Amino acid sequence: MATKNFEIKLYTFDCIGCEKCIRKCKNNVLKIVDNGMCRFVNVINEASCTGCGLCETYCYHDAIKIVPTMTMANV
Repeated sequence: MATKNFEIKLYTFDCIGCEKCIRKCKNNVLKIVDNGMCRFVNVINEASCTGCGLCETYCYHDAIKIVPTMTMANV
């Protein structure tokens, strides 16, 4: 299995729970968590993420980012 050169960063305090990122994700990587006080995005299937960035593009509150993974090769 090849290692991915990106990771999913979540900024749950910025998430408003609108689910736009979930609807755009074709690989069922994300879900909404509702703890009774607030709703926010969470990762449930990171291995299925292709790094396409649709979730990031459709999050108007910058609550989700696809960022490069830092390795010794790209330092």
